[in-house]
Amino acid sequence: MMELNRDIVLKKVLRYCAYQDRCTLEVRMKLATFDIPDSDKKTIMQLIVDEGYIDDERYASTFVRSKIHLKKWGVNKIKMALKMKGVSDEIISNALSEIDPEIYREELIKVLNAKKINESDPYKRKAKLAQYAMQKGYEPTLVWDVIRSF
Repeated sequence: MMELNRDIVLKKVLRYCAYQDRCTLEVRMKLATFDIPDSDKKTIMQLIVDEGYIDDERYASTFVRSKIHLKKWGVNKIKMALKMKGVSDEIISNALSEIDPEIYREELIKVLNAKKINESDPYKRKAKLAQYAMQKGYEPTLVWDVIRSF
């Protein structure tokens, strides 16, 4: 096995960060896979943060936008995913506050319109639609508000 030194690991981690936006926890976990002294890991981590390769605020903003527009996730699911990635509550709140309520509502409407439910009973159909939207992380009050307006 090749002896890993700090420079080689630094290059690998920089490539990992350049490929896509990463949060601090993801980079720490990546660093943990390398067999180098903890002092080197600490130095690399500090360098990456100082140079702006990782920034949890930027990460959270990008994450929120992509999950709403591409995955059609709701706020609750996004919040949980960011918490699991070790992003602080304050950063999560800031990122979620950037969401345009009108666009968010339109995304929910798209989610509901795209869902095909084979149910003749209108009450059961609405309940199944609501259930689906809530599983995607949309807030119950908003979901029912939108369903009633159909």
